[in-house]
Amino acid sequence: MGLQINNLCKSYGDLLLFSNFNMDFAEGSITCILGPSGGGKTTLLNMIAGVVKPDSGSMEGFNSKVLSYIFQDPRLLPWKTVRGNIEFVLPHSEREAAAANNLIKLVELDGFADYYPSQLSGGMRQRVSIARAFAYPSDLILMDEPLKGLDVKLKMSLLRSFIKIWQGDRRTVIFVTHDVDEALMLGDSIIVLGNQPVAIKARIGIDIKKHLRDIGSDYFQNLRAELHNALND
Repeated sequence: MGLQINNLCKSYGDLLLFSNFNMDFAEGSITCILGPSGGGKTTLLNMIAGVVKPDSGSMEGFNSKVLSYIFQDPRLLPWKTVRGNIEFVLPHSEREAAAANNLIKLVELDGFADYYPSQLSGGMRQRVSIARAFAYPSDLILMDEPLKGLDVKLKMSLLRSFIKIWQGDRRTVIFVTHDVDEALMLGDSIIVLGNQPVAIKARIGIDIKKHLRDIGSDYFQNLRAELHNALND
């Protein structure tokens, strides 16, 4: 059945943000959510995570899921090293195994395992955050614009690292972004939100495997135009 949001309603004072809102997510896939700033994307993630309570409606299938959350701010423990931050969320039985080292390698931080967050660049800290989210034994990963503000080259590097880890276990991911190219690189399904109360303006599926995607091709150029039109409509 997957994960379903049914007839969701949420208001803040006189602002009606969601009204009888419906959405579903395929398990084992990456759903990217696009929309304008202040358009309810983070509120939606927080309701899925249970941080914010909806006024009414139901969320089917989420209660049985263990969540991990990747924020725009990496939120690493400053007194722990790269390895220590990752091992902190590993089940105790795996802490002596190669799990942390394998994740460090996948996010291309070999040689930095014993560095502290203050010794790392912003992009490196976000790689640790991604590795830590996958180290935690969760069923569902929520991502709230984790690449916002990074330069294009660093962003592409982080996306490749993320894809490499995701292909190992194909966890369910809900990825909120304002960047169309991020969505095109990652998404199995891309949803464009708009208006208030929030509504789904477009939903696009992509069947091409992530490591084979060329977002400069005519196919992706057409998808990019379609997404931009939906965002600007």
